[in-house]
Amino acid sequence: MDGFCGSLIDFAKIGEFRMPDFEQDDPANARNAMDAAFGVFAPGFDNAVTGLNGLGQAPSAEAEAARKSIVDALTPIRDKVIAAKTKLDAAPKNDKAATAEAGLAFRQIGSDINDMPDPFQQLETNASLKALAGQAPNCEKLPS
Repeated sequence: MDGFCGSLIDFAKIGEFRMPDFEQDDPANARNAMDAAFGVFAPGFDNAVTGLNGLGQAPSAEAEAARKSIVDALTPIRDKVIAAKTKLDAAPKNDKAATAEAGLAFRQIGSDINDMPDPFQQLETNASLKALAGQAPNCEKLPS
């Protein structure tokens, strides 16, 4: 369970991220904001998916079902985040079109996040998972 929660620590930081204010007509400022956003979202999603996929046998069928449902929800969004970040990183810093395209991708990613189930909910609502989480130090680092 500690590895399960540990895989979600960077993902939890996404909930704390606030997009920096920027002017649409200031491409450098907009690019910096997009770089900051993808700098939080890419490792958050990638570490969660990679970490959860790398776990051994879950301690219970419920924990395994929770792991699988989270991986299934996060993987397609992770793939979009990584693709958008990779494309933006490959573009010159002053490329307005690439920054605008990244902004559109980021808005779609935000919509996808809003539509996905809360990955932390099962740790609160499922009694056996909550008990296991209560014994795992990394679970204490997650938002409650």
